[in-house]
Amino acid sequence: MINLFRSTAFSYPKTDSKQNEDSVLVTKKINDGFILAIADGVGSYEGAYHASSTTIKYLNNLQNFDFIDGEKLFSGLKDNLRKISINNDNYRNAATTLTLAFLNKNKLYIAHIGDCRLYVLIDNKLKCLTKDHTQHQKFLDEKIYTKKELKELNGGNIITSAISEKFLRKYDFFSVPISELIQKDGKISLFLMSDGAHHYWEERPRFSINTMNNILRFSNSLSNRIVNKGLIDDSSFIGAEFIIAENNIV
Repeated sequence: MINLFRSTAFSYPKTDSKQNEDSVLVTKKINDGFILAIADGVGSYEGAYHASSTTIKYLNNLQNFDFIDGEKLFSGLKDNLRKISINNDNYRNAATTLTLAFLNKNKLYIAHIGDCRLYVLIDNKLKCLTKDHTQHQKFLDEKIYTKKELKELNGGNIITSAISEKFLRKYDFFSVPISELIQKDGKISLFLMSDGAHHYWEERPRFSINTMNNILRFSNSLSNRIVNKGLIDDSSFIGAEFIIAENNIV
């Protein structure tokens, strides 16, 4: 059996005068597990907010969640985006990233496209389970540049894949067994961040042990860090702690 112990979230626009193009699905019970997701509208195309919000509404309205077929899920999300261009032809190029987690008693299922990130707490540190679909990550994968060299280059936020009505490029869809995620205290802690949030986390990826092991403290500390340093982009975060019964570990 799996139970939600506690959950928290925040989402800030880059500026008060700019619409927040991030949309979040806070931790929600569905079927035999829990779903949480962040979508970040691609700002280079008109309708970015509508793309992310429509995607999250689609997920929120699902009555059942069958995580067997990733192609079926992403095809449904792509078809869903046609709704926003019916009355506004300017939105035909609208696109969004998406990082989604579905956790049940056996596995964590992950659907990912773009540059939001999903982390899990392991030994008081955050382990990133997703890989960015960005130009910089492509350079790393192809061994063109090192991480150190990329810090000196612009364009780190140029994404190479997203959901849109016209196209659906590369996406990641995979699962991780519960046994690889559960901590000694019987909990699983998940952290979802849009690129505006994980930018400031990765600059200095640490808090005190007490903060790391309490999702509410972590959320407050990350929020304070982002606000105090000044937002460089829309910044969103979802954190959730789950308790897993020992007899569910596989």
